Amino acid sequence: MRKIIKNKIIASILLLGLIIIPNISKADGKFDKDKESYMYGIGLNNNEIQNVKNKLGLSDDINMASVNGADCEKYLGYKANDSSMISSVSVKKLPKGSGIKIDIKTPENINSITESQYMNAAITSGITDAEIKVASPTSVTGQSALTGVYKAIELLGEKVDTESTQTAQEELGTLKEISEENEDNGSFDKDKLDKAVAEVKQDLKNYKDENGQGADNNQIQVFIQDALKDVNMGDVLSNNNIQILVNYFAKYQESPAIDSKAVEENLKKFAGDFTEKGKKFYQDNKEDIDKVGNDVKESGLWDKIV
Repeated sequence: MRKIIKNKIIASILLLGLIIIPNISKADGKFDKDKESYMYGIGLNNNEIQNVKNKLGLSDDINMASVNGADCEKYLGYKANDSSMISSVSVKKLPKGSGIKIDIKTPENINSITESQYMNAAITSGITDAEIKVASPTSVTGQSALTGVYKAIELLGEKVDTESTQTAQEELGTLKEISEENEDNGSFDKDKLDKAVAEVKQDLKNYKDENGQGADNNQIQVFIQDALKDVNMGDVLSNNNIQILVNYFAKYQESPAIDSKAVEENLKKFAGDFTEKGKKFYQDNKEDIDKVGNDVKESGLWDKIV
């Protein structure tokens, strides 16, 4: 009799385990939406993991997970060795309508990608309302940093479209290539190029809405050249640079990003933020800028220009 009771108890425990264990497993695989998420590159050692965590200004009450080469292939579309996964990020979800905020905490170690480029890529990927901080203990390009952002977003329970994330990564690669080619060009400005890229995205969106189809390469080139003129870079990029941008935007307008309302709203916010930064720069440096302007006028150079 005792044996029968014992067997029933064991069976009940096993059955209970079958019901409970999957729930526990699911809970362990998801992040707490109310906490900030720290996604560190698996190529870091323990000391570097803690050092980067401190650089990002994180407490101990956070979500935390590593990012490896398989994650890079999933979200960015290319293979990477685990040892090369160095750049790390923190992700904090913000209230609806906040937009995307980027902060590179170790600019001395992120040597290729700017905050504006991360912003543009994050917008393309479909991310909304998030604060993203980037850091690395050593000098890296920073190209793989967004892997951690996408993984964190999924672990927070949101859907991530890998076609859009891979399009966003191609955008980073395109802008990196153009920036490197113009490294010694004094007239080139990464931030202005980023603003032009955002403008072209909006132009392509408007064109598709009005015409029911995407723009051909000639029209894309017109959009690019107009956007570059708007940021005073009309004659800065080479024909090869322009063609690289045309090729990228031809792919961009075939991605889900072109029809995304979230992407459209974030592009408008990005354009507005860029304008505000320009105004702030002028206000912060008004005295020096006005002095240069007056010196030019007094020298007679202004009359020769106009």
